[in-house]
Amino acid sequence: MARPVAIYTHQACELHDTGSGHPESPQRLPAIRHALEQAPFAESLHFYEAVPAETKWIECIHTREYRTYIEETCLKGKSTVDMGETLVCQDSYQAALLSAGAALQCVDAVFKEGYPAAFSLSRPPGHHASEERAMGFCLFNNIAIAAHYAEQTYGLERLCILDWDVHHGNGTQHLFYNSPTVLFCSLHQLPLYPHSGEFHESGAGAGKGLTINCPFPNGATIEQYMEALENELLPVLRSFRPQLFLVSAGFDAHRLDPLADIKLESADYRRMTRWLRKQAETFANGRIVSLLEGGYHLDAIAESATAHLAGLVEDEPENPFLR
Repeated sequence: MARPVAIYTHQACELHDTGSGHPESPQRLPAIRHALEQAPFAESLHFYEAVPAETKWIECIHTREYRTYIEETCLKGKSTVDMGETLVCQDSYQAALLSAGAALQCVDAVFKEGYPAAFSLSRPPGHHASEERAMGFCLFNNIAIAAHYAEQTYGLERLCILDWDVHHGNGTQHLFYNSPTVLFCSLHQLPLYPHSGEFHESGAGAGKGLTINCPFPNGATIEQYMEALENELLPVLRSFRPQLFLVSAGFDAHRLDPLADIKLESADYRRMTRWLRKQAETFANGRIVSLLEGGYHLDAIAESATAHLAGLVEDEPENPFLR
């Protein structure tokens, strides 16, 4: 019997207009939703409308000055908030609040509503954003906001963020680099934007050893990803024992993605999710919160997200090392 998974989304996230030809396009969301609605496990996916995050949660991660800068820039109709890659429009601030709000609702879904897992189908993404800087298509760091919310609302003391977006989650790493409560693991291509995430970046102070970077060369495959999860992340999980897993679920390590050169297949995201399910059931009562990050080939992102949700829905995940 399949497990139910909560999905939080809002059509207004599509109003975040990045312009013609921009890879982080509004079409990403309906492409994924259509694929999920056609999936054989669609009846196990429970869709809910996202609500905007209260600004107090945004300001737990970002400075008030930065939040108001994003708000004012959008409302004034300006087109960019960084060096030119992160484009905005008048509706972008509201979309960003909804994207952060969907992340918070996902946390509530697994702790208050009884769902084993939840997925935020929203945009803009977040993992490159830091306290006072937008970059890489990201305005607010949704997964960092969700992690802080989980700590404050549900009293969690240990969380694991797994970022498998093909681009290093530099904003998330920076925000938790000194934290003893968040284990951050990034699987990414290097060299590639944002040109960070070397092996030696492993945390500092009270967070020393709680940042794990697994950079991969061009052409890396799922076998290398699975080896990194087993050999780099799992030993730390066994000692850290997180109470919640959060996933920066980018799908741009797919072989068809135009912005990178990793060779994952769509089905590989189900395989990684099965591995994640096994760890979540061991350490965190099965609790997984997954947030959409990157992925810029519409067919690939739709297939990959469906494979990821299949891994979350299935009742008894198979051995993740078997295809």
